[in-house]
Amino acid sequence: MIAGYETTTATLASCTYVLATKQDIQNNVVAEINEQDWKNEEHVDYDILTNMTYLDMFVREVLRMFPPATQAITRECNTTTTVCGYTVEKGLL
Repeated sequence: MIAGYETTTATLASCTYVLATKQDIQNNVVAEINEQDWKNEEHVDYDILTNMTYLDMFVREVLRMFPPATQAITRECNTTTTVCGYTVEKGLL
């Protein structure tokens, strides 16, 4: 249960950091939000959210740049192998 809170917090913190440091990205996100047809300000419609392609790309890029669960996921080579002419030794992280 804690992992859900931790990953959400890390993602929101990363999004906030990028928006605070990259004014052009922040302007593009705000512009896309303002372009939407908000009929009822108290209720967010799913169709509006699915039409926000820049916001979707922004969140995906933040998740790519700052993966929230890198400490929980470790990858280790379990056998020595060769990939495209490069040797990857067993135990390499």
